[in-house]
Amino acid sequence: MKLFKSVKKKVEKLISSSPTTFTKKMASSPLGPINHASTIQLLVQLISTMNSSLPDHDFSNLQASDFLRVNNIDLVVNKINDYLLNHSLEAKFHGIRKRFWDMLDSVVNLKKCDLYSFVPDDESEVFGSGQVWTMNFFFVNKSAKKIVFFACSASRKFRYNPAEVITKTLKKEVESFEEEVFKVEVDTPMLTSMPKGQKPTAMSLSEAWLA
Repeated sequence: MKLFKSVKKKVEKLISSSPTTFTKKMASSPLGPINHASTIQLLVQLISTMNSSLPDHDFSNLQASDFLRVNNIDLVVNKINDYLLNHSLEAKFHGIRKRFWDMLDSVVNLKKCDLYSFVPDDESEVFGSGQVWTMNFFFVNKSAKKIVFFACSASRKFRYNPAEVITKTLKKEVESFEEEVFKVEVDTPMLTSMPKGQKPTAMSLSEAWLA
């Protein structure tokens, strides 16, 4: 209820700040006319769902324009099948695609659902950096008062980190240098005696070592 009032207040402030430019076109949004209570309620429900699903983030300041309405369920089905429930996964777990959609349908009744997707300004802030692909969909059954939020992303198994590579390279070079210094110190003969009265010049040291 608190979130609903907060979102409603923001919408009313937006309308009052520019009443002359707030046309029907501006009033519409992917969720519906933003000055309608039903649209505000839907926005609140989507925000609440995301806050519960991704507790490390706060989506309370999202607007209706941050979402996209998907009018064709086949587009959603095909994308999830192609990216997640692909042929290789189906070959490994036979029938997983059918079980997934049957289970989702039993929960939310897909034929009665409106479909939406959250479109973040920066996907890395929500789903993490280095993602190969990300997708998210809301399956909203208003009559049953049910929402299923589906979010999925894929990342590379091995990520290239230039700073890490440079650090490891420098470490190996330092270790190699230290080993060479150690070998020189160990392999160099110790000067134990010098002829009396002889100055320690480079030549005399060499002669002393060779003696």
